[in-house]
Amino acid sequence: MSVEMLFLVSLVAALCLGFLFKVNIGYFALTFAFMNGVFAYGLSIRKVAGMWPIYLFLMLFIVTTFYGFAISNGTLVKVAETIIYKNRNRPALLPFVLFAICMLFAGTGAGAPAAFAFLSPLVMAVCIKSQISRVLATVLIFCGATIGSQFPFSVGGMIVQQVAESNGFQSDGMAVCMNVLLNSAVTMIIFFIITYFVTGGHKTRHVSIGKPEPFTPVQRKTLWIVGLVFFFTVVPALAKAMFPEVASLRKFAGFCDVTVICTIGIILCSLCKVASEKEAIAKVPFAIIIMICAMGTLIGTAVSGGLVNSLSVWVQENVTSGAAPYFLLAAACTMSFFVATLGVVIPTLALLVAPLAASTGMEPIIIFSLISVGGFYTGSSPFSTCGAMALAGLEDQKEADRLFKKLLFLPIAGLVWLEFCLYTGILRNWVG
Repeated sequence: MSVEMLFLVSLVAALCLGFLFKVNIGYFALTFAFMNGVFAYGLSIRKVAGMWPIYLFLMLFIVTTFYGFAISNGTLVKVAETIIYKNRNRPALLPFVLFAICMLFAGTGAGAPAAFAFLSPLVMAVCIKSQISRVLATVLIFCGATIGSQFPFSVGGMIVQQVAESNGFQSDGMAVCMNVLLNSAVTMIIFFIITYFVTGGHKTRHVSIGKPEPFTPVQRKTLWIVGLVFFFTVVPALAKAMFPEVASLRKFAGFCDVTVICTIGIILCSLCKVASEKEAIAKVPFAIIIMICAMGTLIGTAVSGGLVNSLSVWVQENVTSGAAPYFLLAAACTMSFFVATLGVVIPTLALLVAPLAASTGMEPIIIFSLISVGGFYTGSSPFSTCGAMALAGLEDQKEADRLFKKLLFLPIAGLVWLEFCLYTGILRNWVG
């Protein structure tokens, strides 16, 4: 069996077994990684185990643990409630306020999954009171949270950067991350605005919302710590970009890695007793982290067996330069309808970046954006976390059934929109 066929069979088998037995597909992927590595590629168990992406695992664990403190003591949700209350007398702008809240929540580093889980009930409750379309509510949650998650210091942005660097683009990781962020922001903001007018968001009614309780001393401490972490993660990186010739600044910015700063943030949160460490760790999405890292291990064993070379030959023989961008968008959207974008779609399709760039002349940065942004647009499907949480926020089962049917078609509308953006040049290389 060829290396690409063995990888494809292993990937599909892991997905099917995971769905069938309702077990994290990461465990099956890791099992196939060991089986393929030892019996097909002649690797040792230790060699396969060494392909586990240690830094990515550590980074995701530390970042999500830190924000687990702010989530578990209610600080981030209280911020969202306060912003909504202050904008209660601007009904037509309320969807934009909710959009911004979702983006900021995910953008602080918590990531899209946390925003979906903790903000969806709040946003849907506000939308029900103000008669905002449930479709618009779902779109603003998934678009806002997805854009925020792609910030370089948030979970999605870090994963995209690491995937790019692990696929041979070590010096372009940040550029890839920023281009995915900009393409996500431009296409999703326009998509949200179109949905806003199509669903009558400009006719939103005044909503009566109770004044939230003041921030507790613990929550105020948490805000200060989150602010410090945000400052030392972002400002040194910006200063380094503005003054690259200053050696001391480069060294300091290198130390201010998000993993290091969030580790210090965890210590501060623990010393200030803003929440218990046990509660914070309970908020860590271990299932997602294990899936992402296990898929990375499976891909790593396939790459060691020559998968990239095999894909290069296949791409050169079967994909034309004109059809490649549209094919990638459709492939990413279709795959993401059934599997996780960050955990499966991006790491898998990233293997096509180098061969496609070589055979079609496309810029690797563009290819990464097509794969990533294409996968994100199925975040509104009823089978995704965002779509499922939106449905869970509706107590009326008939209304939930109607929304379910609408959400089945929303990813299709998203794909058509993306193909249009690609054709017109809206989706492009913004950092080159």
